Amino acid sequence: MTEEKNSILVTGAGGFLGHHMANYLVESGYDVIGMDVHFPAEAVDGKPRLFTVIKEDFRHWDCTREVLAKSKAVYHFASAHLQISLDEKEYWDINVHGLRTLAEEAHKAGCKRFIHISSVGTYGKLAQVPANEETPCHPQSIYGETKLAGEKELSAVCQETGLPFVILRPAWIYGPGCPRTAKLARMLKKGSFIMIGKGANKRHPMYIKDMLTAFHKALNSDKALGATMIIGGDEIITTRQLVDTFAKAMQFPRPKLSLPYPVAKLMAITAESLFAVIGKEPPVSRRTLEFFDTDNGFDISRSKSLLDFTPAYTFQQGMVDYAADNATTRP
Repeated sequence: MTEEKNSILVTGAGGFLGHHMANYLVESGYDVIGMDVHFPAEAVDGKPRLFTVIKEDFRHWDCTREVLAKSKAVYHFASAHLQISLDEKEYWDINVHGLRTLAEEAHKAGCKRFIHISSVGTYGKLAQVPANEETPCHPQSIYGETKLAGEKELSAVCQETGLPFVILRPAWIYGPGCPRTAKLARMLKKGSFIMIGKGANKRHPMYIKDMLTAFHKALNSDKALGATMIIGGDEIITTRQLVDTFAKAMQFPRPKLSLPYPVAKLMAITAESLFAVIGKEPPVSRRTLEFFDTDNGFDISRSKSLLDFTPAYTFQQGMVDYAADNATTRP
């Protein structure tokens, strides 16, 4: 008699989203194996890791096959993200070719569902807001380009093999343990945050607790199988509104410094060139400036329908919850 598989593999479990998802699944009653190339000494949100930790690149296939043999499902968060110094070949190997192999191995191991975490970065600069899943994608970066190519590769291999899959494109997720959230908090507290441009571009925030609910539903919803879905909150706000709401919730002063976008872009290009010489990440880059010049707003009706999901938090409510959670550990 074949032993029933009870585990769920979460790749990228050392990072913000993967760590939260792995812990959430354990708290929901699942056995979880979290895999990543790096787990910080202290978990990203300062809370204990409840899952089994395997410090390994998912592309080390002997190890991954052993894990998949125990797994009934995969949440794939691992990716090459915003590392400026990373060779483009690595982006393609991790986000596209490695993804295909992982899906093929998951199928061979008998996994019942493959949930791939993509990104709204696949869209690039939106011509119209809100966008939806049918909006053409024109990625601006190697990250967005390879995440889009990875989606296509996964769809192809799942059609070839019959592996059940779901593709999720989360919007701007924030919450405890998020490096971007923590960086914004530090800068606001110090008074060093600089608004690039007028802050009129659109942002689509989603609190981590809502993301976990939506992603969990993707594990069991038959309606979601084979679908690509945008996951986001119910509000589309401007960057200025986002920063001001953040500052108010954290009881930090509103930012007073600003810089014209063309000046900031020139500084970013210069920093990229200088830091490339020494092989380090620049403090500012054209990719980081996308926060200030890219509109990011989406129609989430498909995920609401296929996942029976409704966000519980407005941005203000999420920030109040975040501030309370970090009351004694503010950066």
